[in-house]
Amino acid sequence: MKGSWWALIALLLLASIALRSGFLFLLTVLLALIGAVVAVWSRYCLAGVSYRRHIAAARLFNGDETEMRIEIINAKPLPLPWLRIDDEMPDAVAIEPDHLHGSHLPTRRTMTTLLSLRWYERVTRRYTLKGVQRGAFAFGPADITAEDIFGFTSRKEELPAKQWLVVYPKFVALTDLGLPARHPFGDFKTPERLSEDPLRLMGARAYAPGDSYRHIHWKASARRSELQTKVFEPSATRPLAIFLNVNTFAHVWEGLDRPTQELAITTAASVAHYGWQNGYQIGLYANTVVQPGGDRIRIRPGSHPDQFQWVLDALAKSVDYGRWSLEAILHVEAHRLSYGATIVAVTPYVTDALLRTLYALRGRHHAVALITVGGPRPDNVPPGIVYYHVGPREVWNDLASLRLA
Repeated sequence: MKGSWWALIALLLLASIALRSGFLFLLTVLLALIGAVVAVWSRYCLAGVSYRRHIAAARLFNGDETEMRIEIINAKPLPLPWLRIDDEMPDAVAIEPDHLHGSHLPTRRTMTTLLSLRWYERVTRRYTLKGVQRGAFAFGPADITAEDIFGFTSRKEELPAKQWLVVYPKFVALTDLGLPARHPFGDFKTPERLSEDPLRLMGARAYAPGDSYRHIHWKASARRSELQTKVFEPSATRPLAIFLNVNTFAHVWEGLDRPTQELAITTAASVAHYGWQNGYQIGLYANTVVQPGGDRIRIRPGSHPDQFQWVLDALAKSVDYGRWSLEAILHVEAHRLSYGATIVAVTPYVTDALLRTLYALRGRHHAVALITVGGPRPDNVPPGIVYYHVGPREVWNDLASLRLA
């Protein structure tokens, strides 16, 4: 209640005393009671009020649905005649029933909830969320506003808590991309055995997520005071390392071709799914970072039960623009791959530097495959590199309607 209200009450009280008016005195008492009620209401209206947002599944496959439940609780004896909640929602997630309207933030919409709450009342509302677009989407923050019973004052608080929903990219069978169903990356052979033989120990290296606990080198870990993993001589199965370029043009200032980028990400996810289904140790490297967090996408090939989920998670959270060239990522990461690993480069465009890098890796006893998406087919792919083209960019519209692989 503003100070002018109490100043008016004080003047009326003085006037009632000076004029000895019972009516003015009763009016003064009534206004004082209204002011006291409004003051108490304004101070305690949001006390004991909670707003909770529950999302049943934190991760969705493309096209899947989950439930979002919203609970508003008034845990006090003071009722609330008017309560408004404005909750920020991502524009890229389909919400039913749709009671959302435009927001001052781009790619966001606001869900406004208006209601009144009795004392100790709980209100629950349910919505259906559908993942229609790849990404990591934040729900919240929310603003909660309450008014007193007379509508004189209001109180507003921000609930900063956020929840995230990750929608995985679509992945399809390789045949839907135009790749062969059997041996899509060639029948690569080396003069040596390729996968790790647990009976032939070569040494130890630093432990990395995805390594089997059975292969921890406890003696080496004790000597170096950090976990070490045994390194074995190669045997029969190769790792599959996928290198993804999220940029659709050679220069960032040229912009972004969204369908081509989504086609490249779907291609990388489909290759990872094929490798996972066929017993490869899959890994993913990309020239971009994930949000939230800002970590570079660098998942070493491994056979952890959650390996494919980690790959999908990284692809879902990847930001739109790459910070480095794909050949730079290959220079940094390829020499750390085990002998005979299969390297698959997925890119919307090809540079001479990238072709030279892939050809050099082919000479280091790696199977190398190049998949271009969207743009024109290069005509100078070196011999010995398995090459496919997925395109044109309109193919993404057809893939978007396909069922998951």
